[in-house]
Amino acid sequence: MSEDDVTRVVDFTNQILRLAGLDLKAVADKIEDSVKVDIRGDDIALLLGHNAELLDALEYLATRLLARGSDEEQRIVFDSNNYRSRRERELQLMAEKAAEKVRVSRAPFSFDPMSPNERRIIHLALANDSAVRTESQGNGENRKVTIYPA
Repeated sequence: MSEDDVTRVVDFTNQILRLAGLDLKAVADKIEDSVKVDIRGDDIALLLGHNAELLDALEYLATRLLARGSDEEQRIVFDSNNYRSRRERELQLMAEKAAEKVRVSRAPFSFDPMSPNERRIIHLALANDSAVRTESQGNGENRKVTIYPA
């Protein structure tokens, strides 16, 4: 990913944030072949509300922006106040607790619908647990992870 691509992502994101009237600013760090965009400002709560759907949407739009006219996959991660790492740890703990319930009860457990990234975290958290298996079910926004006894 070129420096021009990084600049395009930051400018694009800041323009959207400005047009939305949000007191937020995007800054980016290029890390090898990926870009981490950190969003800071007074309206963080609006950005991270509803399971950070707005943060996910900005990440999606920026990824689509760079995908136009490019054959290579662009890895862009949007974050704010370390939300992603905190949420990942929270999901890992939820997965471990749910897996323990499944091991004890021998009954399946289904999470509420989650984003593709959050479902992936649940699957990875339990991938090496031989006592349970995970499966995604449903369509679109209703897609969720179910844990079954192995």
